[in-house]
Amino acid sequence: MARWGLRGKSLFALASTCLFALLIIAVIGWSFVQKGQELSATNYANSFTQLNYQRILTPVSREVALAERFANSTVVKAWLKHSDDPLLGNAWLEETQGYLDAFQNHAMFIVNDATGQYYFADQDNRLSLTPKYALSAQNSADSWYFSTRQTTVPFDINVNYDEVLNVMKVWINVPVRDQGQFIGLAGTGFSLDVFVAQFLENQVQGVTPFIINADGVIEIHPNEMLVANNVQTNRSVKSSIYALLDNEASKKSVKAALANARSSGANVVTVSVQQGGHKQLMSFVYFPLLDWFVVTNVDLANVSIFDSSLVLPAVSVFVLLLILLLIVFGFAVERLLIAPIRQLQQSAKTIASGSYEVSFNVGGNDEIGDLSQTFNKMAQQVRNHTQELEERVQERTAELEESHEKIMAAQRKIGASIDYASLIQKSILPDRQMRHFLGDDHSIIWRPRDVVGGDFYVFHSTDEGFLLGIVDCAGHGVPGALMTMLVRAAIDYSIVRVGIADPAALLKLIDETLRSMLNEEISANKVATNADVGLVFVPKNSDFIRFSGAKIALYGSNGMDFVKYNAGRRALGDRRQGEYENADLPMSGWTYYMATDGFLDQSGGEKNFGFGNQRFETLIKDNAALSLKEQAESFESALDQYMGEQPQRDDITLLLFRFDVNNTH
Repeated sequence: MARWGLRGKSLFALASTCLFALLIIAVIGWSFVQKGQELSATNYANSFTQLNYQRILTPVSREVALAERFANSTVVKAWLKHSDDPLLGNAWLEETQGYLDAFQNHAMFIVNDATGQYYFADQDNRLSLTPKYALSAQNSADSWYFSTRQTTVPFDINVNYDEVLNVMKVWINVPVRDQGQFIGLAGTGFSLDVFVAQFLENQVQGVTPFIINADGVIEIHPNEMLVANNVQTNRSVKSSIYALLDNEASKKSVKAALANARSSGANVVTVSVQQGGHKQLMSFVYFPLLDWFVVTNVDLANVSIFDSSLVLPAVSVFVLLLILLLIVFGFAVERLLIAPIRQLQQSAKTIASGSYEVSFNVGGNDEIGDLSQTFNKMAQQVRNHTQELEERVQERTAELEESHEKIMAAQRKIGASIDYASLIQKSILPDRQMRHFLGDDHSIIWRPRDVVGGDFYVFHSTDEGFLLGIVDCAGHGVPGALMTMLVRAAIDYSIVRVGIADPAALLKLIDETLRSMLNEEISANKVATNADVGLVFVPKNSDFIRFSGAKIALYGSNGMDFVKYNAGRRALGDRRQGEYENADLPMSGWTYYMATDGFLDQSGGEKNFGFGNQRFETLIKDNAALSLKEQAESFESALDQYMGEQPQRDDITLLLFRFDVNNTH
């Protein structure tokens, strides 16, 4: 006998089982098909009718519930009783806009019974406190309102067909009552076009859903020629459900079914009728909100629906036979296929767990035997590759550890150098001199973004008086710190040349000195080497101060008034030289402030905007009467609160000072 492969063995056993099972199914199942067809069609018609009922119930019920909530709103009732109150009017607009957005077609109306005013809004008419018109009992077009006003029902629904838009419209009218008293009418209107589209889509062969009104007139049907709105003559006959039936007996059955469905609530009523020359089914369910009937027409000659419950006995017999066959088939497959594969699976799991010392031995001259040999070769290759990979990983790990140690050593050296640079930078800050000369008449906030930064402040005292100011060099971190040393040297050199009494002249000389210090190669490469500077000269025995700045303004407040003295528009070392002017300002009774752009540009708040001049000026006005120490704490607290979780973007410096003629000696 020729060698049988694994596939041949499986196909032979499976084909034998399936052929025998199909033979049994054909013999037993055919006897149940004919009887099961009608019962299956009946169950399907009931389910399909109930589904369509729920499709129309959901949107209408939702709109009714929303309309009732709108009419029962306390804000709506209060406004109807006091429509001339502007506060209630605004509250009503806000409340009504929420309902307007929630309604399906975004349309609403409300009538104030006391004034007769009619308000309406939809997608084309914006909601407002201006009524569309006033209702009148003498106007026949307004009779709907006055008839609804006399009813005691919780709501009223009417349906009409819009011939212009070719859509079915539903209007919901809900009386508004306050402690039992009728005060108005509210509601909404929406179209059923979405429902109609869903209702008519995905038609099943032999199954026709449609809707009729209480008189049996067809309102919705897949065949538009049968719809009442499309029938121009003899509407009651041609568009009626009774026109579809073949005989009087069927018409009587349908009338009885409609009456039964009306009294059965949401239950489906199904009857057999003669239609189109043969027997068909019609299922009805009553929809009281619209006074409609949802109908499903099943053509038994064309429908292909089958109720599985009818063939349950046949299926049971088939299952029993199939189980017996599968037991035999399973025993054969277990011996020929499953057992070897299970051994192979266990070996694969062993390899997956990390143990590669696996050897798989299976006898047989078939595919399983070939697979076992291939598996053993694969396991050997995995062992070899794994060992080689582990050796490479160990080598690479050693290299990475060595590189990491070198990087950490370099980082420690860099960190130590930066810490030392920070000490050097702090040493040029005139904290001791300012405390000695100025005492409580000044306060300073200095917060570099990194360990070192590009901001610093200056103080210089002579027989004429003293000079103080702040400097914001381009960049931050180490580059900014190096620039501070360069700018500080330029300031010291310029003070020796022109003194401190003329801040504008001093700024000009510092600018020239910086340009002479920087070589042409740096300028050509457009490296940022500019600096913002604000300087104030405070003369002895005088009641004024003199200010000049390069892109750093001076703010002042005496507790009541607020002023801002603008600086020159160009920074020192900018591509084009700037022009700087002195401004003599009053001393006594005034507090002055200078800040670098790191304070003003710091991002934060809900929208992550910069702190900004307006917020800074408000902070000055609110804190001008406090001591300088308290002001500095308030400024720093406000900045931290505004920053929140945002990181500091730039170096920050803020200088506050106030003097009078008695403390400048």
